[in-house]
Amino acid sequence: IAVKGAVQAPFFRLGKTSKSQWLTCIRHYPAPWAELATQNIILTVPADSIRPIEDPEPLLTLWERIMAAVAELAATPATFLRPERIVADVQISAGWMHAGYPIMCHLDSVKELVNMEYMQANGVWGPIHELGHNQQQAGWEFPPHTTEATCNLWSVYVHEKVLGIPRDRAHGDLQLKNRKKRISDYLGKGAQLKDWNVWTALETYLQLQEAFDWKPFIQLFSEYQTMSNIPTDNPSKMNLWAEKFSRQVKKNLAPFFVAWGWPIKGEVSKKLASLPNWDKNPMKKV
Repeated sequence: IAVKGAVQAPFFRLGKTSKSQWLTCIRHYPAPWAELATQNIILTVPADSIRPIEDPEPLLTLWERIMAAVAELAATPATFLRPERIVADVQISAGWMHAGYPIMCHLDSVKELVNMEYMQANGVWGPIHELGHNQQQAGWEFPPHTTEATCNLWSVYVHEKVLGIPRDRAHGDLQLKNRKKRISDYLGKGAQLKDWNVWTALETYLQLQEAFDWKPFIQLFSEYQTMSNIPTDNPSKMNLWAEKFSRQVKKNLAPFFVAWGWPIKGEVSKKLASLPNWDKNPMKKV
């Protein structure tokens, strides 16, 4: 096969591409798009955005740390079955960004992908949010309530574990005053599941994480991967999660989930009553 009229594009693979060749030659290749690649992620961005980068290794090493954290929380192998892809483009099919293969974003978001100083100072909430979507599993998802909520567990995890940015700085909606107001508003409306979504739904998980750390989540995400006969309706799935999380932390969390408006069945509450009470249940103080 003969290819005519093609031009070379800048490409750098962590651990393989020569830094000297990148500096003197590769980054100046004339194609309008470039790719930066690691074992677990490939970034496709306008070539002009990477030509000023003299050494892509620190940036891509940071991305490898990010991807390691994504896999760690998901309880999946450190080496992805295929590298995730994020592509920046002039026009995408939906929203500001969207998940899938590849993850897509607008050109305004390129700085969150390749500007290391910007990433370390301001975070990368959007890209990690989309990577979080790609980790969600039907067994522990309760759509439409948690679709835009549990993916943000990965955003919180990566910002705190890798970037050293606490949750209240990683996103304005996680500032304490905003969190308290959301809970108050939700309870003031009667704690109805129709209002339990996005940031309000995330709050349920954050309260559990702040009380019991990340380990129960990682253990449950791992366990769900080997479970069979997981129910498909939301009420049954929510009862299953409530029971399994309770047993992970060895506390009766039924009153906590009931306070959040979850449809906890009497039989589940009865089973969990044998566990110690959760005396520090934050929903008792609201």
